[in-house]
Amino acid sequence: MPDEMPDALALADLFIGRAGATTLVELEALDLPAVLIPLPAFVSRGDQFENAQAYGRAGRCLVLPDDNQPSGGVGLIKACEDLAPAMSDRRPAASQERAHAAAVRIARITLDAGVSPRRRS
Repeated sequence: MPDEMPDALALADLFIGRAGATTLVELEALDLPAVLIPLPAFVSRGDQFENAQAYGRAGRCLVLPDDNQPSGGVGLIKACEDLAPAMSDRRPAASQERAHAAAVRIARITLDAGVSPRRRS
């Protein structure tokens, strides 16, 4: 899978993921809109949180906390909706409506994938 990441990022209209330094360099090089969910300081050195905050202050992404309380995905869906215009700008033929629908779908798929089997019932 790691060998496929450059191709996946090059094809992507939106990135949702962690905020490691290498990831941010790749996002910047590709000018890719992003929703960053940094590892919290209690499970890491805290560098991802600092990276995401700095990148966010530069207006390059939206940052969501990794608090295991997705509130039904409202935060992630809203972040994707907020980035829909940036996604449309990357693909001029895509309409705002299609970009919005894609953002919501990406957020829902991501949230569904993160729900443990015990919580899905």
